[in-house]
Amino acid sequence: MSWKLITATGAALGVVGLVSLVRRPAAAKSGRRRIALIGDSYAVGLGPELAKQLGSDFQYEGHSGISSGAWANRIASQCSQSRGAGFDHGQGCGDWLAGFQPDIVLVSLGVNDGIAPNPANYQAIVRALQGIGAQVVWIEPPADVDVPTERVRQIIQSLGVTTVPATATALRAEANGAHVHPASYSPWSAEIAQATESAYA
Repeated sequence: MSWKLITATGAALGVVGLVSLVRRPAAAKSGRRRIALIGDSYAVGLGPELAKQLGSDFQYEGHSGISSGAWANRIASQCSQSRGAGFDHGQGCGDWLAGFQPDIVLVSLGVNDGIAPNPANYQAIVRALQGIGAQVVWIEPPADVDVPTERVRQIIQSLGVTTVPATATALRAEANGAHVHPASYSPWSAEIAQATESAYA
């Protein structure tokens, strides 16, 4: 599947490289918070819906089919000189998280990790995001998704970060008969926005 880079602002933003970022203090709990979302095809679907609720203080990046291991590699190293033919964005690499400086990063990953997800990838993502001063909120895959996710859920619960419980939002039938993606992302995004605000009110 091709990858898509999408941002709520529509700006030309590149892939993420966190090793060059500088730690900054977490923001105070009052006032507007900058929130980012990174992840897989769920992030692609959730991004526009969350943008409606979170406005200009929200940006996101999603890639269809990406695993937690691939995301760990993306945010643990500098941008590669070769982005590959499947990359849909025309701009050069840019540390958009560095410029945006999110207070909270929502993470939607795990559904593409197969039957043997590696906890080290999840831990590396959390460490990298906490290293730039962001608080991590991990979004569990939907409850009824047709892929092995029980181990993924166990790993997410072991990370020691805030989690958004698995949504019961109805999933649509895919062309191959699987049930992976929501029929509508609106109810799920509302759950995520509410859980995030409740955790950091």
